[in-house]
Amino acid sequence: MVHTQYLLQGTLKGFDQTINLILDESHERVFSSGQGVEQVVLGLYIIRGDNVAVIGEIDNELDKQMELSSVRAEPLNAVVH
Repeated sequence: MVHTQYLLQGTLKGFDQTINLILDESHERVFSSGQGVEQVVLGLYIIRGDNVAVIGEIDNELDKQMELSSVRAEPLNAVVH
């Protein structure tokens, strides 16, 4: 069985007190345990704050050097409440 994970990446243009985010030039990276990373262009994108888990800064030079076709990712464990 092939599992997938998702990551949104873009330029932070704005946010509010509930961590709703506005990303520009964004894309979604879809990681899979069976194939390389697929990138889906999204453009201007709004993310609800209750869906945000982690926010971080990316080293663009290092990111450009990555060979995404060879990256694989195992599925995350289920969320326990």
